[in-house]
Amino acid sequence: MLRSFEDRERAAELIYIHGEEMRFASQIAGIRAVATFAVRLLGLDGKTAEDYAQALIASRIEGLKLDAVLERVRADLAANGIEVSVAELQAEMVPSPA
Repeated sequence: MLRSFEDRERAAELIYIHGEEMRFASQIAGIRAVATFAVRLLGLDGKTAEDYAQALIASRIEGLKLDAVLERVRADLAANGIEVSVAELQAEMVPSPA
């Protein structure tokens, strides 16, 4: 009986870990999409988009909350004369239906 409980407990842990990994991967993909959107608005090249995405992803990994990452992008765009709301940036993070 104890073995069965341990198996269920381990399975629950694995499901939780998988869910967290998927949530993180989804956030990273969203941040990459926002970076690409921002660089496109600025009229910069693909290499710059990748570098910008990597910088944003690194800041998220280092503990910056997602809202703060989006605010950083908004501020970067505003510094270049492009006004975009955080809500618009959040919309860029959501994959469009196929």
